[in-house]
Order: sequence, then C-alpha cells, then structure tokens
Amino acid sequence: MGSLGNWWLSKGERVAMTVFLGLLIVFVIFYFSRHLADLSLWMDEGFHTIATQEILAHGYPLFPSGHIYYKAILYTYVLSLFSLLFGFNSFTLRLVSVLATAAAIPFIFAFTRKLFNKIIAVGCVVLFVFSLWVVENARLALYFSPLLFICIVGYYFFYLGFFEEKTKYKILTTVVFLLAPLVHQLGMSLWFSFLALFFIRGAGRFFKKDVLLSFASISLFYFLIQLHEFFFWKVGYVYEKTELSFQGMMDYFFSGFSLGYFKELFRSFPAMSLFVLGGTFIALVKFIPRPFPGNRGHFSRFNDNWLFVALCLFFPLIFLGFFRTHVQPRYLYQLYPFFLILFVVTVYVLSQAVAQLMTFSFSLKNPLFQKMISGFVFIFSLWMFSDQVSLAGVKRVVNRYYNDPIPTDTITRSGRFEHYDHQGVGEFVKHHLQPDDIVVAIHVVFQYIYVGRVDYWLWSGGPGTWDAWEKTPEGWKDFYVGARWINNLQDLKSLIENNSGRRIWIITSPSLYRLDHINHEIRKFIQQDPRKLVFLGKDGLSGVYLWSDTQSELSQDYHSIEGEWIPLREGKIVFSPLASKKAELFLSRQRNKRRIFKYQLPYDLPPGRYQVVVKYKISEAEREPWLGLSIRTKTRRAVAEHRFYLHPSSSANNYSKVTGSFRLDSPAKLDFLFLQEAGYSLSIDWINIIDEQKGHVLSPYLTF
Repeated sequence: MGSLGNWWLSKGERVAMTVFLGLLIVFVIFYFSRHLADLSLWMDEGFHTIATQEILAHGYPLFPSGHIYYKAILYTYVLSLFSLLFGFNSFTLRLVSVLATAAAIPFIFAFTRKLFNKIIAVGCVVLFVFSLWVVENARLALYFSPLLFICIVGYYFFYLGFFEEKTKYKILTTVVFLLAPLVHQLGMSLWFSFLALFFIRGAGRFFKKDVLLSFASISLFYFLIQLHEFFFWKVGYVYEKTELSFQGMMDYFFSGFSLGYFKELFRSFPAMSLFVLGGTFIALVKFIPRPFPGNRGHFSRFNDNWLFVALCLFFPLIFLGFFRTHVQPRYLYQLYPFFLILFVVTVYVLSQAVAQLMTFSFSLKNPLFQKMISGFVFIFSLWMFSDQVSLAGVKRVVNRYYNDPIPTDTITRSGRFEHYDHQGVGEFVKHHLQPDDIVVAIHVVFQYIYVGRVDYWLWSGGPGTWDAWEKTPEGWKDFYVGARWINNLQDLKSLIENNSGRRIWIITSPSLYRLDHINHEIRKFIQQDPRKLVFLGKDGLSGVYLWSDTQSELSQDYHSIEGEWIPLREGKIVFSPLASKKAELFLSRQRNKRRIFKYQLPYDLPPGRYQVVVKYKISEAEREPWLGLSIRTKTRRAVAEHRFYLHPSSSANNYSKVTGSFRLDSPAKLDFLFLQEAGYSLSIDWINIIDEQKGHVLSPYLTF
C-alpha cells in the first residue's frame, strides 16, 4: 500500500494540474455568479446585509435597534470591504461566497495531494465543484463558503506545520485558527485537529513546546469567544439565556448527546456516508498494529493521513452531538471537504484492491492492465455512488427562479420549499412610500433593507418560532431593527383605527400562511378584502396590503392577476401612473426568439365557463403581433388554446384588451401559459378571469 502515498508531481504534471485547476476556478467564478442577484435576499442573508450596511455607515455593526451584531464579525467586515470597493448590493454580497468557493479549490487539491496522491486530489476537487451542496452555499451572502475556505487553509497549514515540522506554518496555523471563529464560531472545529495529532503522533509529540503554545493560545481564545457570546451578545444567538451562571452557561451551550448530525449526513448522502463510515473503520483497523513493537512497518504514511482526516471529521461531529443548536446540515459544511476526501480515498483503495484481485485471479502480469482496471473501477464508483453531485443539478441551482421547487429534505433543510420574494414587495412600498406612512412587516429585517424603515413588527408566534422580541422603555420591540411588536389582532386593528388619516402598509411574507407565525384571525383580517392587496411578490406568497388609501390610488379595484406579479426573469416592473396598481410588466422585444411565461392561480376553480381578459399595450412591432395562451391543469391537460392578435397602441398611454374563454368540467388549479411571439415589446397591466355565470372577477387569492 506504500505506493499509494506518492504525491509528488513532475514538471509536466504540474503544468497540466495548474491548467486543470485554473479551468475549475474560472468555471466556478463565472458560472456560479450567473443570475447571482436575480433572486431576493433571504434566510439569514438579511442579518449580514444590515450589519454590512451599518459598518459602512458607522464603522461597526450597530443594528438599528441599538445592539451590536458580533456574530461572524470578520466575515461581515469582509462584506463591507467588498461593498466599499464594488458597491453595496446583493451581487457583491453573494460574490464573496463565490470567490471563497473558487479559492478553496487549490487548497483542497494541495491538501489532498499532500496527504495522499494526485488521483485522489483530482477526484475530490471535481466532486467538490459539481456538488449541489457547494453551489447552494456558494450563491448565498452567508458565511458558510468563506468558513469552509478558511478551515481548509487552516487544516493544510496545520499539517505542514505540525506533521511535516515546517516552522513558518506553525505560526500561520495559529493565526488562521484564531481568525476562523471570527468568520463563524463553527470554525472552532479546527481545534480538534490537535486531538487528531495527539492520537496519531502520541503524547510525546503533543506535549512539546511548539504544540502546547499554539494549542493553549487557541483554546484560551476560543473560550473567551464563548464567554463573550454568553455575556454580551444581544442579537445573533440561537437560544435564550436562562440565567447568567455557570449552570446557565452549560445549559445554554450543551444538551444531551444526539446522533442528529450523523443522521443528516446519511440523509443527504446515503451512499457516500456508507463509504466514509466503512473507510474510517478500515483506517482504524490498519492503525491497530502500530503501537506494538515489530509491527510499525505495517503502517504507512498513507494510512496515517487517512486516520487524521477521519478524526478531523468525526471529532467535531461527536462534539456537535452534545452542542445545543438546531440540527442543520449547513453547520457541517466546513467539514464537507473531509467527507469528500474520505469518500474518494475509500473508493480509491477499493479500486486498487479490485485491480490486484483481478490481476492475481487472471494472472495478468502487465502493470498497464492493473492501472486500467483500477482506473475504470475508480471512475465508475465515483460516478455511481456520489450523492448530490451532477452538472445538471448545478445548472438547476444556478438557473433557479421564483416558484422553482427546492428539495428541502436534503442539503438545505431550510424549511423553505421555494425562494421568497422579499425584494419585490419591499421595493414596491419604497416607491410609493410617503413620510407620514406607517410600515408594518412580518419579516422586519428584509423590509428594513428594501423599504428603508419598518415601524411595526407583526408576529403572533410564541417562543421557539422566532424569539426576536425584547422589552424596552417604549414597549415590546424586535431586537434587530427596533420595530414595535404587534402580536394580536386587537393591537393591529387599534393601530389602523388610531391612524385613519395615514396610509398603513402591511408587508407580508410566506409566514402569513403558517399558523405558528401568524394566527388565523390576523390572516383573515388582512385578506378579507382583495382590493387591499396592491402588490404580490413573484413567489406568489409575499404581499403588500394597503389601508387608509383615501385617494383610492391603489386599492380602488382588484384584478385576478396584475401583470407585475408574473414571475419572469426577463420581465421588468415599470411604474406607470395610468396602470391599475401604478405598475405594469414590461417585456422587451426579442428579434428571433419567442418568450414563454406562466402564472398559476393559487386555488382550484370550480366547474363552469370563464372568460380571460388581458389588458395590454405593445410597441416596436415589426409585423402583425400575436400572443398565445394555453390554459392547462396541473397534469398538463389542455383546457383551452388561444391566439390573440394584438393591436399596436396609438400612444404610449393607450391600453387595449383581448378576450378569450374556456370551460372547466371539474375543479382544477390552472396554469395560464403565455407565448410572446418575437418582434414586438409587450406591456401587461392586468389579466382578469371572469366567472360567466356569476359575472364577477375572480379574486387573486381564495377569500374567506
């Protein structure tokens, strides 16, 4: 097995590997950043966006509530630096993760080649680049990708410093280990590499001055970070502090042991986890003969490093089993390179074993046959047993848009089945907002970003849903942006009644449809009158409801579908004083390409006859333009097909209408698919679905 440890490269191989790695890096930077800003900020991106915004304004992350956001503070300052250089926007914030992912590639390769060989290193970086877990995290303005980068750098420097005894890397190791938890405290998983050193090299090596000095300084710093969180953090923590005592600290950080994180790996990567677990067992078995005199020759450098990687993965996993936190696969992301390495090493060793068995069984003496067999088994096994790794999957993530499904049962586990449009609803309010208006929001963090201010936080969920409230001299507020907290219908009604002369914007999120976030009576009150819905996000879930619109500028009437609600990447929302809700969807002309877009009403239509009316205007028409409409059920059964010939508008302010009809024989939820022929620009104001029997326009949502 000793030949497995050959890791050096010839000059020609170095050139080839440099080109290979360069191509992977270029692919990640350019392809992963495609459509990077098309979707709204979401999940925990909002916290770091506000922190970055406040650093640019004040020099430190002082939240609008008056609390300092210490969490991931180094990462937040990196975001601020990039925003200062390239502009403060979602593209720049997310680009940091893309670049961190690209920067991790050569370090993963170098680390794996150093410990094993170039074949395993190539396999690891290829799987890394085409992993769905990697592309998911690489496109978020969150700390997970930068954390993975600094951790793999730390492990690489640790190996060079304390296994290969290179003095300068011992210093660099200490510096990187100290910086890692400032990217996020999960970076403390680096600490367990010292335990791996102890078990592999023994107490004699561990209790030397260089190791102890680095170990002691890092341990003390990590302990102080945890003390700082417990005593000084007001925002960013996971659980409420029960009491400021030693027992309270233990209860805050630790709980009973759980196998939750092991289960998460098996859930997301079932086949790979079996290889990793089996490979770790093999590495431990090979380690057993080592301590006994006369058996040391049976243990190679390759096996030594195999066990080191296994311990660096499993020690943090065991520790997280005791640590009190929500079980989320993303908390393991910084360990993902080790998971990949163990998988590829195990596959490689098995391919070598199969090749040797075949060579012996068939008496194949030519070494070329053994290489061909092992190479085929290695590549085939990587392709066959790699979970969540594919170019097609990467493309789906990169091209994801609103209403595209997200498989939350694996990898992301965010509880969100599609991307939420906090941006669309916020920017609509911001465009119409007047100084005397009142803004009420369910998700105050994102609406502070997109609207610019939030006066009231609407949330009826109890402890454990989103514990973001605190009692202040002015009353209960959220502790992120300092918005007053409304947690019941009576307080919401009182706010509206006591401010009858002021417009009140209620910005909802998908939490409106979760009873543990917003109770039924609040939702019923908000959605009792469809005229108050003045904007719907492209996710079809987030909305803007307006009260006290005394001039009836936006809430005079309602339509089944407003053009600007249609989720279309190429579509542009244009604010127009003559449009229904002062906004319309503009679709630019395409010379030689048709455009398909669709909208789905969020409820089943009963049987009956219906009319479809489209209010539109066109421009830049090269020939007689037409618009196709296909009405289909969820099973893609066609209900009706129409081709509408459109009339050019006499002026930019004139709209026209086209009408079609369809019959529905059984209840169904319908998709309205439109086909815009090439050669003209199209603006859609609204689309109405009219029940012919009752003679009324269908509501944009199912009313109570």
